[in-house]
Amino acid sequence: MYRIIIVHPSHRLEIEDESADQIKAGKWRVRRERPGRLMSATVPASTKVRCRSFLFSSHLVFSSTPFSQASLLFSQFHTRSTMTATNGNSPTRLWADGPSVPLITAMNDDESINYEALAKQTVRLAKAGMGIVLLGTNGEASHLSPEERKKCTVVVRKALDDAGFADAPLLVGTGAGSAQTTIQVTKEAAEAGASHSIVITPGYFSFAMGRDRQAIKDFFIKVFDESPIPVMIYNFPGAAAGIDLTSDEIIELSNHPNCFGVKLTCAMIGKGHRIAAYTQSEAYLAKQSASLKASTVTGQFQVLPGFSESTLPALISRHTGCITGTGNAIPKTIRKLWESSVKGVKGDAKALAEALELQDRVAEADWTIVKAGIQGTKYFLDHYVEKGLGGPARLPLGTISPETKKLIEVDLKSAWEFEQSL
Repeated sequence: MYRIIIVHPSHRLEIEDESADQIKAGKWRVRRERPGRLMSATVPASTKVRCRSFLFSSHLVFSSTPFSQASLLFSQFHTRSTMTATNGNSPTRLWADGPSVPLITAMNDDESINYEALAKQTVRLAKAGMGIVLLGTNGEASHLSPEERKKCTVVVRKALDDAGFADAPLLVGTGAGSAQTTIQVTKEAAEAGASHSIVITPGYFSFAMGRDRQAIKDFFIKVFDESPIPVMIYNFPGAAAGIDLTSDEIIELSNHPNCFGVKLTCAMIGKGHRIAAYTQSEAYLAKQSASLKASTVTGQFQVLPGFSESTLPALISRHTGCITGTGNAIPKTIRKLWESSVKGVKGDAKALAEALELQDRVAEADWTIVKAGIQGTKYFLDHYVEKGLGGPARLPLGTISPETKKLIEVDLKSAWEFEQSL
């Protein structure tokens, strides 16, 4: 008898005997297990296991193998092969350490989406060596309709593919007010080309849920269980009515095989260090290595600050990169900062000195971008990079003030000149 592990109960288990017609899964023992809410079944060695997604019609077939091999087999093939067979994603679209950028959503003067500019900005950032995050806070995801969100994902995925970045992962924001809606949005994003998802803590009912920490954890666990792609937690108290996940809560959630990381826009490096220390431990990796290797290049749980102003100190504190809105403006500078920081932390004194100088530059630029907001980031693109690449922000963010324009034109001039020199 052999045991097959299916990492996600959002996939139906079907048993097919080599010498008979298809046998219903109900003939075999099927149950849930914790932690990780795994689905398992005990089957004869002569059977083949067919995993069919509830969302997609394609099938993946594996011969049953001993338990020690089976758990590794399915955890590796769940994300990578399922994506290849069902939504056209390449099996090499694994999330890499380093800096990534949450794309702004380019808009026309009438606040309609400028898809051509969105595609152009995507390619510009990919060529600079940045990972691509779509439909986050900077992308005004909460201002977009479901149809617009799907089209943005299709457009960005196509832009990457057409520009020679077919193997690049695409992390898409899919958070919504309820677990049910979040799961639906995530499935639609996967169909449209997302390889990974990032989900923010729902904050509308913070007056009740903020005190019920178990409800918050249950929300994420349900999303992890039913998402067809790996999920990153997005901890941003400012956009979640003040709900701030603790390191203990994130560590607990990190034990789910479909959770591959966390973005910390709470600006707490100490919290990130505690999470990273746990998820980089031998005990954790012994349990989670297979699923992380199926979703990331390094096989590490991703711990990412939401700003680039702390790239170097965060790296020293075990973080694995960053997701920074400032990357929309100066991606080459931030990429160079990351590369110098990595070399410096490994003992290269010259690289460390360069990283410190670059961190000085980026910290100043990051703070200016924070003060200028999304409107300021869009204006930076229009003013320095190419007219129409940013455009206005949708109400209630509204138009940019003359004071903010001046802030961008004066305080970020040297940052742009340095960016052009790279």
